[in-house]
Amino acid sequence: MLAVTGTAGAAALAGCFGGDDNGNGNGTDDGSAVNPDQEVVDHADAYFRTADGEHQITDFQYNPHPWAGYSHISFALFAEWTKYLVGQDDYYPHAVEDWDIDDGVMTLHISDEFTWADGEEVTAEDFVMQLELLEALEDDVYDFTDADDIEAVDDYTVEIGFDEGTNHDVMRHVVLDRDLDHPPADWAEVHEQVVDSDDPAGDEDIDVFGHDVDEPTPSGPIDLEEVQEGRALFGVRDDHHLADNFNWEGYEMGHQSGGNEGFHQAFAAQEIDGVHSLFAGPGALEQFPDTLEQIQIPGGFGLGMVFNFDDEHFGHREVRQAFAYAINTEEAIASAGADTKMEFPVQTGLTVPAIDDWLETDEYESYEQDLDMVAELLEEAGYEREDEDDTWERDGETLSFEIIAPAGWGDWVTPTSTIVDQLNIAGFDAQLQTEDQGVWSDNLANGNFSVAAYGHTEGGNASMNHPYFTFRWKFENPDHGRPNFFNYPEDEEITVDDGDGGDLTVNPREEISTIANSNDDDEIQDRVENLSRLFNEDLPMYLIDEKYEQSFLSRDGWEFPQQDDSDHFMAFWPLYWLAKQDELKATAAAEN
Repeated sequence: MLAVTGTAGAAALAGCFGGDDNGNGNGTDDGSAVNPDQEVVDHADAYFRTADGEHQITDFQYNPHPWAGYSHISFALFAEWTKYLVGQDDYYPHAVEDWDIDDGVMTLHISDEFTWADGEEVTAEDFVMQLELLEALEDDVYDFTDADDIEAVDDYTVEIGFDEGTNHDVMRHVVLDRDLDHPPADWAEVHEQVVDSDDPAGDEDIDVFGHDVDEPTPSGPIDLEEVQEGRALFGVRDDHHLADNFNWEGYEMGHQSGGNEGFHQAFAAQEIDGVHSLFAGPGALEQFPDTLEQIQIPGGFGLGMVFNFDDEHFGHREVRQAFAYAINTEEAIASAGADTKMEFPVQTGLTVPAIDDWLETDEYESYEQDLDMVAELLEEAGYEREDEDDTWERDGETLSFEIIAPAGWGDWVTPTSTIVDQLNIAGFDAQLQTEDQGVWSDNLANGNFSVAAYGHTEGGNASMNHPYFTFRWKFENPDHGRPNFFNYPEDEEITVDDGDGGDLTVNPREEISTIANSNDDDEIQDRVENLSRLFNEDLPMYLIDEKYEQSFLSRDGWEFPQQDDSDHFMAFWPLYWLAKQDELKATAAAEN
């Protein structure tokens, strides 16, 4: 969640900043907020008002790779290859209108209806160019194919040859979850550098992150009209085949200061019509107008505690397990608001939905709070204390440490504070250290931490519930370079209980690789269970909660279906995707 880039990064970071509102609410998502006097008009002279809380309007830029300046308006500007619908756990066609996998080749059938804003048609070559560019960033697709195996076989067909045995679900995830956001008009020069290089990832002359794209060339139905003082107007492209889905002018993007609380105040004053993601607890929701509807989308990610395996204390399995037994996760979640959080039934490394799909939970330790187990484990690790009011010590050194967390991330800092209190009651000497996000990121990258509040899954993308991607994030995490920043022995044999009283030896890297390179369901199931047992006992991370994203749309001036009537609400993000699907319309009240 630190160096994440592009739309996945935007999703991962969304809703985390600012705010100290404890708790979450369910909002007005039952349709009771509909105003029967509002009628959809042929065309409204109105813009859908939203805001960016992280980037100043004058700092907007349109290279999707650096986080700085890349706004969520990009979801309107650029066409999705496909859209992952969370509720369906499947991809919905868009610029890629169909796909198939046969004999190790994935074929993409490209829509012939999309155009770039400069008037050029979108063709198969543009998709190939984007994938070739991403070789410089060691994109996930290159774990399973080479640039020479990616080909435009005609104007609207792309073929990607994968390594023999590559898992078909992995193929879909590494290819389809993308936006068409590398227009040739802006990227041709960098693309030429990449294809001419023998080693694009190691070529210092290729700077994908630093490439300047100051003006967008959209593939989607929205384009930049003008930047005014304090706002930017993004209008509907009349030449786009989706233009008729919009009976309104486009999006007005302002800057909202004050973090989550600033957005709460803007909604209470009805200054904006919606936002893609926002943390809002019950106190904030009570201030919102009845016409504001909340949409809860399973986010896949949430708060975890990652341990530094080089730490003098947390390098020991018994100490990590004692940490887990000291915590009451239900209380920690409640301190930040339970209505938009899911608690993990067991610690296996999988997301909550994936646990239900893959495992029998009664075979794994849940780590329910147990202070007797804390004492037993710490004594086994050589710690001692004279009475219950003392801190655990070993060789004269107290079990002291800080948990570092990004300052201002209310739904992380609040539960982490509760966890620190619980740890201290159990005899740890724990402190919460909140840090500027950049400092926190640097400390993680440099290994300067004992325990850190950290996103346990690379959420906000289609792969979040697939075991290959979730285990790779937890055992081989590349977020701060390689090897993983928390010094986990990712390519060594590690022994844990096999669940039947015997021993199970697991090499994380080999097990993860097998999942990615097999289509044998039984073999994959065995590897998922092995990695789950390893995670459950060795605890490279301790998972606190899994969140629902809170997205908001107003029915004051805007009409959209009831949430049960459309699958398109469960996508990142409704205020943009519903419009592309002809499901967000302006009413006469939008002009007021």
